[in-house]
Amino acid sequence: MKPEKWVQPALTSGTTASQAFVACVAAAAEQIRANTAGLRMSRDPEYLHQLRVGLRRMRCTLRAFRRLVRRRRASAFEAELRSALGILGKARDWDEFSRSGVSPALRRAARGLHDRSLHDAKAAAGRKRFQSLSMRLLRWAETDPWRRGSDPEERIGSFGARSLKRLYADLSDCAQGIDWADAARRHRVRIRAKRLRYGLDCFAAAFTPEALRKFSNGLQDLQELLGKANDCAVQQALLRRLASHNAALPVSKPLSGLAARERLLSGQAADAWSRLKAQPRHWRRKAARARG
Repeated sequence: MKPEKWVQPALTSGTTASQAFVACVAAAAEQIRANTAGLRMSRDPEYLHQLRVGLRRMRCTLRAFRRLVRRRRASAFEAELRSALGILGKARDWDEFSRSGVSPALRRAARGLHDRSLHDAKAAAGRKRFQSLSMRLLRWAETDPWRRGSDPEERIGSFGARSLKRLYADLSDCAQGIDWADAARRHRVRIRAKRLRYGLDCFAAAFTPEALRKFSNGLQDLQELLGKANDCAVQQALLRRLASHNAALPVSKPLSGLAARERLLSGQAADAWSRLKAQPRHWRRKAARARG
């Protein structure tokens, strides 16, 4: 068994919003199910990575379709997903640290924390409630959980256009006036870029590949730069944590190098955001057509 990536559901422009929601939930649920088993049985870090991607995709699916589904139950599922991601995130951070090219002395110093975080992640993945989460969410999606006033039979083109407009507005509002050197603010922008990216995947069938390509590529560039900058910030925090337990550890040079790389990536992310803002947003035509 190999780590399993997300598989794009086979949707068409005639797919309804309700059908798209169930299909996207099912795709994320399968990615979660397969990689949960892999994480528990293997030390291959890709299982952990793909499991976290599946959980994030599930959260983003709930957000992309939030105007369709009942809010209270969706929020409860979101809270469970957020909690699971928090536990797995610690293991992922130490795993990335150990593979980042730090010195053998620093890897040895981090080994205990790395092993403990991985143990906690495996233990979380072994709990019945964790293992049942994606299937409970899928069963709920299949029981017509539509909120009052929504239209489950609306086509994904018009529904998706409104959803993407909202997700883009969230990203734009968060990035407004940002100091790109502010790691916490930059991370919030990264989260919203990820929500929009996964939202694009949910509604991709409503648009031509040509319409999607430029904006999607620009968003991916921004997301990757923000992710690398965030990795630098996280690794600096982990180095400081190690140094707080052992002042003799050689952390000054790697801290300086990571800070310089973070500054470079932050500047590149600012440029990527400027380029993305200049890109035409392909969903606008669908939204205008729906209003007409």
